[in-house]
Amino acid sequence: MTPLRFNDALRRAAAATRNDALPAQPPVRIIRDIYGRLRFAINAGEADYPAEARSSLEAAQQTLGAYSGGDELLFRDSFADPDRIFNSSDWHTTVVAMGVDEDGNSLGEVDVMLLDRQITGQDWIRTTRAPRPDSAPPRVVFYGLKGGVGRSTALCMLAYSLAREGKRVLLLDFDLESPGLSGLLLPSDRVAGFGLVDWFIEDAVQRDDSVLLDLVSDSPLAELTRGQIRVAAAMGQGENAYLAKLARVYADVPSPTGPERFAQRMARLVAALEAQERPDIVLIDSRAGLHDLAAISIAGLADLALLFATDSEQNWQGYRQLFEHWRQRPEVLRGVRERLWMVRAMFPESDQEARFQRFLERSYDLFADHLYDEIQPTRADDEPPDAGASEPFSFPMDSDAAPHFPWTVRWSPRFVEFDALSLRNRGGVDDTDIDLAFGPFVERVKESIFGE
Repeated sequence: MTPLRFNDALRRAAAATRNDALPAQPPVRIIRDIYGRLRFAINAGEADYPAEARSSLEAAQQTLGAYSGGDELLFRDSFADPDRIFNSSDWHTTVVAMGVDEDGNSLGEVDVMLLDRQITGQDWIRTTRAPRPDSAPPRVVFYGLKGGVGRSTALCMLAYSLAREGKRVLLLDFDLESPGLSGLLLPSDRVAGFGLVDWFIEDAVQRDDSVLLDLVSDSPLAELTRGQIRVAAAMGQGENAYLAKLARVYADVPSPTGPERFAQRMARLVAALEAQERPDIVLIDSRAGLHDLAAISIAGLADLALLFATDSEQNWQGYRQLFEHWRQRPEVLRGVRERLWMVRAMFPESDQEARFQRFLERSYDLFADHLYDEIQPTRADDEPPDAGASEPFSFPMDSDAAPHFPWTVRWSPRFVEFDALSLRNRGGVDDTDIDLAFGPFVERVKESIFGE
């Protein structure tokens, strides 16, 4: 007998919630624990739920084999604080693909309410951002599934280009496992006394204010401009215990209202730095890959999240997995998709038209398959308009106003192992190099953020 696997178990459980013999209200929900085991949950007292329906669900739960979380169903009586469970914001309507039949025909999809308990990655589906004042600066997150696509270099060159125009730019290095911004933008003697990891460590013992004033320093890259580049590096000057601190950074900490999650602490830190620095814009270097830091940056902080990619199958497969994760949770998808924009990084010098078209087609397929709404057939003239319908989030492939239409950063040999703080004849670059490689990209970001 073929053992039931992770994906099959959720399909079987989802199918069981569609049993016509079950009461329509309250709907049957599913809780999946950190091992992938499933339990049916009903937001009602056990005595109030029909015995026949209860027996049907118990029988279905037993068929889940190793992925059954137990023989009994979960009712309000099962919890000391049922409101905390059933009113949790982590419940999401989840679309479950039911697979194919013996002839390869799709069996469609089923929607279920799922509370998915995960060790990591929970923040990919938490898209509600903390309220911010109207005067808060825009936040742009730089993200890539893979390293080595020029993400940090593009961030630095955008910061410099904005500083040339008189902007005060705040850079945050949240690539904590692979910090690099300080090396690009700060000589060792200009690094601040503390890094972002120090704030988390001190915050855990209620001394966060003691490091905030010595956490940001000026980059000399902007010294000849009308603006400023202020850098909050991952680690402070002379750091010799970074790994010991990094190992403690992600801890939740006690608060008067219960444990404060790392994501909430990170949002609080960003808000505190914005209040202190009063920047015109905040640029965040995100952790690469499917990491929690990236999830918090994109889903919890970003006004605009730039998705860097080259035209490699590795990139497309990774983004496909991430987008599918969102597509299966429609309300999460609607909360994040309007912040995203694709960036074609390291755009080659040769055969550009054909390369751009190929990238555009693959990017469009990715967005259309996972993030865009399906366009419904046009209604007949005599039918009244659907007052509840909203504008579909969907774009033609060739629309340059569409998030799949890539902004390009050109590859240039001048930016290979370059030193942003050196003169051109000593391994640095000048304004001409920067404008040639990054000019169109900078203009599109400015247009999107400042309307310029």
